[in-house]
Amino acid sequence: MAVASRVEAGWTPMVLTMRNAKAILITLLLLNSLALTGSIGMATQDDPPEGLAPEDIWSLDYVNHYYPWGGNEKVQFKEFHDYFTMRDRMMQLAEQNDNIMSFHEGLNGGINARGEETTADTYKGWYYSHPSPWMKITGGGEELEGVYGGECNDFVGDCGNYANIPDIQLVGNHHAREWMSYEVPMYFLETIAHYYGTAGIDNDGDGLIDEDTWGDSDGDGQLDDDGDCLSLDPSFQDSNGDGELCGPGDLGVDEDFPEQQITDLVNTREIYLIPMLNVDGNRYDREVFCPEPAWESCPSGGWRKNLRNNGPEPLPDLTQGVDEDCDGVDLNRNYQFEWGWPLGATIPLIPGTCTPAEDERAGISNNDVYTGPFDTSDNDGDGLINEDNVDGEDDDNDGKVDEDWAGGNSEPETRFIQDLTEMNDDDGDGASDYKATLTWHSYSELVLYPWGHCTGCETPDHAELIYHGNKMAEMTTYENMQSSDLYPTTGDYCDWHYGVHDSYCYTIEIGTAFHQRPEEIDHIAVRNLGIPFYMLKISDNPRERAQIGIQEIDKSQWMISSENLTIPSDGWIPITMCISPNFPFTNDQNHTHVMWRTVKPTRQQSDFGPKEWIEADWMMTGFEETQTNCTLKDNTTGTTIVANLPVPDDFSGKLHYKSMLGTRSGTFPFSYPTPAGTYEEISIAYRAPFGNTFMAFLLFFIVVTAVWGGLGVALKIMMDSGKEEPQLGKKEAQN
Repeated sequence: MAVASRVEAGWTPMVLTMRNAKAILITLLLLNSLALTGSIGMATQDDPPEGLAPEDIWSLDYVNHYYPWGGNEKVQFKEFHDYFTMRDRMMQLAEQNDNIMSFHEGLNGGINARGEETTADTYKGWYYSHPSPWMKITGGGEELEGVYGGECNDFVGDCGNYANIPDIQLVGNHHAREWMSYEVPMYFLETIAHYYGTAGIDNDGDGLIDEDTWGDSDGDGQLDDDGDCLSLDPSFQDSNGDGELCGPGDLGVDEDFPEQQITDLVNTREIYLIPMLNVDGNRYDREVFCPEPAWESCPSGGWRKNLRNNGPEPLPDLTQGVDEDCDGVDLNRNYQFEWGWPLGATIPLIPGTCTPAEDERAGISNNDVYTGPFDTSDNDGDGLINEDNVDGEDDDNDGKVDEDWAGGNSEPETRFIQDLTEMNDDDGDGASDYKATLTWHSYSELVLYPWGHCTGCETPDHAELIYHGNKMAEMTTYENMQSSDLYPTTGDYCDWHYGVHDSYCYTIEIGTAFHQRPEEIDHIAVRNLGIPFYMLKISDNPRERAQIGIQEIDKSQWMISSENLTIPSDGWIPITMCISPNFPFTNDQNHTHVMWRTVKPTRQQSDFGPKEWIEADWMMTGFEETQTNCTLKDNTTGTTIVANLPVPDDFSGKLHYKSMLGTRSGTFPFSYPTPAGTYEEISIAYRAPFGNTFMAFLLFFIVVTAVWGGLGVALKIMMDSGKEEPQLGKKEAQN
């Protein structure tokens, strides 16, 4: 009927024969191919760019360089700080983070390491009378006693001094006009203040954590470890405009570092951060000599020195104004090591004979490298003066070394560095505690290491200094070179620290101008952020770390990963490491151990990560050496060490673990997995037995009896109930 009715409506049924079916199939295939061709053609015409746009990957805050600590344009690194705003911000951060930060200015003074009496006024600038502001930063070691625990140093004015914690000194703005040289340390300070005590932060908003730390951490030759910058359309890959695609400072490069590493470094280091050493000179440059917009009026010039009065009178006359043709000392030529000798054409000028500057605002000056006045004192009381300058040698053959210097450390700012260095001896061994030091300058995009005072010469640590310099150059794509290869200098900060105090010292030449444009501040600061954290890492023993790194010993070692870890059916869980026979590891379990913790996520906590578990306590289990060999990553033979974690058999949940190794000379930690601050995670099922065999059988018998016996009783009741119902119904019917 349906067919008939549809026929009546004008529909003619089709009878499908084999021939018709083949024809239809061919027709459909042809139409489909035409449709595909058309769709391909349309896609070709309407294709978007080959790669992604920044907004497709990251949060708008990250894309727009809006930093999570908030604040005004200066705090957001869109405008330059001046001395006053920088000082106020330092004080504010110290107040907000008083467990790990304390603010200081200059030193209290007293009798210094050279037997000289000083006061707080000794360290104030000649002209504006400001001492250099600085921050002491430390978590205070294992007990986390912070900046108010440990020992107090009355001369320096700080507490939080620990004999077993390495110290590091970081100094910005030796030269007044180099404004980026204090912005980078301020960015470093803001980063510590914001991220200390956190973990697992998604810094770029891409849904991942800790996936792209500083440098080429995975060794593939790309700084962009997670490949997100490389996934952008090429038109977006040079966000800082330096001509390098997906280089340091570009969006998506080294943008998601492990916050736990920052916390660990702060807890195990004493950090002395001096963002602006030359306050006098910087104020003069900003307020008088080259005020904003200095990036337009004198991008390659500016005031360089401090404001010492170099007039003919024997002492500076503080009532006089600044003589721009003559006044000031180059602070980075005023340190005592190889001070003033004609190795770098920086012979001290005679006060009162300064020659007029040609055009200092354009960077042309005759007096910018004045090293300061001669020292006319008989420092050793032998009736002679200047007979044994500071050069590490006994120049006068009297059995003493460097006891009667010719000059240097004459300025309030360099005296401050001298006494902060020489009066910082937490372990009482008579030597400075700064095994690593860093100073920021601008400009040239360079990493410089000693020596600076001589050409064609090398330090005894030449290879080791190159190694660390290469690591920092890798982070920034700056060039690493010996300082004197740029040009020779005498009396500079790094030669003094290395030559006198055996400190591995580096100068970082930031950026492309003395006065960068404000829109360049943020990405230059980001580009240089990894360097101070690297210096913190190596500050315990930079020499040994370089020697281990040169041989790639640490890279060849491995800890068992969660993918390869087998959880035993009961008992302790063994975490093994394969270590090199050339790695001088210590058996001290305080320095060679596994850190571990167990957590029991609820259903709502199933996606928790480092950020959410930050409050969960870590436990420590030491490694023990075995007689078992293993294969290192370089295919050589290593030794297996094992830490047996006492995880209870009745625990079920997740195990987090990471290992830390220390050396016999105290270098600590070498962390696994890398980068430091990350950890392995594995799920553990309930492993405890349910009693012995007899009790298990008895329990089984009871359960079976209860279940099946109960079922039988229930069935019997049902059957009995079924038989009675008809009888009841019959009786009811009879009624």
